[in-house]
Amino acid sequence: MGNRLIGYGSYLPEKTFTNADFEKILDTTDEWITSRTGMKVRHFAREDETVADMAAIAAQRAIEKANITADDIDLIIVASVSAELDFPSVATQIQERLGMTKNQPAFDVRAACTGYIYALHCAHAFFTAGMHQRVLVVGAEKMTRMVDWTDRSTAVLFGDGAGAMIFEHSSSSYTGIIDTVVFSDGTGFGMLHGTDDRKLSMNGPETYKKAVTLMPEAAKYITEHAGISAENIDWIIPHQANQRIIESAAARLGFPMEKIIMTVDKHANTSGASGALAFAHGMDTGIIKHGQLILYPAFGSGLTWGAALIRV
Repeated sequence: MGNRLIGYGSYLPEKTFTNADFEKILDTTDEWITSRTGMKVRHFAREDETVADMAAIAAQRAIEKANITADDIDLIIVASVSAELDFPSVATQIQERLGMTKNQPAFDVRAACTGYIYALHCAHAFFTAGMHQRVLVVGAEKMTRMVDWTDRSTAVLFGDGAGAMIFEHSSSSYTGIIDTVVFSDGTGFGMLHGTDDRKLSMNGPETYKKAVTLMPEAAKYITEHAGISAENIDWIIPHQANQRIIESAAARLGFPMEKIIMTVDKHANTSGASGALAFAHGMDTGIIKHGQLILYPAFGSGLTWGAALIRV
């Protein structure tokens, strides 16, 4: 059982925050932030704008591009770690906002920056099992809720937003989500995690070392598992954590930067929304063409890491 991509959508909050804005509130400079992260601008949600609000807008835009109705979707999977409510899930809140009436299943996955890969992994498994016809996968984060604004090493790294894709059952196994792989290592908890007061705690140097090793490992594993050579991959959309991480990972894989889609300068790190937002940017700008093969590697808190292969 295969699948195909029939729609995508994204949402970025109206408010932007530049490196110059950070210069006004932290002991930092545009040069320091840019040289270490590649980040220039990030989007910040309004105080009254929730993860579910952003997710629902991205989902509605994907539905419109797919030329279907919300009730044509029979499963919703949302990747998020920053929802305002512990329950219910963001996925069920999206159901309400979209006006869905058929009581189809909906749930969240929590795998931090690898969350979207985990969500795609679930969708791929459901299609393989022949259990669903159309699956909406959403990545949505309000990371600004979790930022310690006194910590210049982490405050500049994150932004908010949401991205969505809709996949439909297909007889072809060479389109849509072709393959996925996910991993986790709980012994890496101390490197990157949320605190009791729901703030971010990160050991930057150790996180960097793991990211530049594990993302390429996942990418190599999935290409070998799927029997696809590196030359057949048109674009890599890595998790948008940091430009230096992306460049180091690309070098380890032997991929030229010309094949890497980067939005870290425009969106910063939006955790579980990063991959979907970068994909939407590639589609909206015409960078990604129909029929092309995309490799998604990601790494995040957990530690979690993984990769997905998608043909548009």
